[in-house]
Amino acid sequence: PEAQAINLGVGRAAFEAAMDYAGVRIQGGRPIIEHQAIGAKLAEVLINLETSRNAIWQAAWTTDNPGSEPSSNFPPLPRAKIAQVVTAERIYRATKDSAECFGAMGVMRDMPMQKYIHVSRVFLHTGDGNADTKLRIAEAVTGHSRI
Repeated sequence: PEAQAINLGVGRAAFEAAMDYAGVRIQGGRPIIEHQAIGAKLAEVLINLETSRNAIWQAAWTTDNPGSEPSSNFPPLPRAKIAQVVTAERIYRATKDSAECFGAMGVMRDMPMQKYIHVSRVFLHTGDGNADTKLRIAEAVTGHSRI
């Protein structure tokens, strides 16, 4: 989960930059953070960050405490792989949404948001990639593996 924690840090940095900018940018006589559309977008970013953080914590816990999965009808879940997929997809979405708070300035090369989006895309395609990782999750859950 180390790579996912780093990715979460990228998402947090993007969120904090968007929050700071939304507090100082004035549009229509008031800070844009007071506009409903920006507030809703920032709330969605925060939800994505929290969901990712929880997936990372669950993966770390089950890695440190093997056999701690609650008994259920399902086989043990590959929490590290689930955290990889959830974090990659949600942090990429969070960085894009954070950049949208900046408007056109969010994609300019001299702004930090462009770098955050680029790094989150790297995590989206790192390792086996999300499609293969989802296949590994399906194999673990069904007990079936490719030949």
